[in-house]
Amino acid sequence: MTSTNVNFLEQSVSKFQSLDTDDRLSVLALLYTEISDEIPAIALNDVPNEKTASLVAQIQNLPQQEQVSALRQLLHQDEVGETAIPTQEYTSMSVDDKLAFWYQLAQNLGTTIIGVPDDYMPSEKATEVVDLLHTPNIEDLVNFFKRVL
Repeated sequence: MTSTNVNFLEQSVSKFQSLDTDDRLSVLALLYTEISDEIPAIALNDVPNEKTASLVAQIQNLPQQEQVSALRQLLHQDEVGETAIPTQEYTSMSVDDKLAFWYQLAQNLGTTIIGVPDDYMPSEKATEVVDLLHTPNIEDLVNFFKRVL
C-alpha cells in the first residue's frame, strides 16, 4: 500500500493555484513533458476516449496563438469572455479524462500543439513549483494533477 504525502500535496496545490494562468500552463507543460516518456499512457487512463480526443482535435485545429488562449480558458474557467472552444466539454470531464486530455496534449507539444519556446524561462514562482514536484513518487505527481486540473 502506498501513501500520499498530504503536506507535500497541499503545499504543491496551494503554490500552483497561486500562479497566474500562463505560469500554470508552463508548469503543466514542463511537468507533463518531463514525465510523458516515463509514465505509460495506461497509468493516466489514456485509452481512446471520444471526449478527450475531440477536445484535443479542436485545439489542434486552432492557429497556435488561439491554442494558447483556449488552454488558458480551460485552466481559468471563471474568466468571462469569448471562448475559442466550448469549455463545457472540459468541465464535464471526469478527473481521469482531464489527466488523459493533458497527457495527449503533452504528447503533441511542439508538433500539432504549440510548444514551449526553446528560450522560455519560467518565472521564479513557476520554477519553485516545478522543483517542488520533482518527486520520484509518480503517485504523488498524479495526485497533484488530479487536484489541480
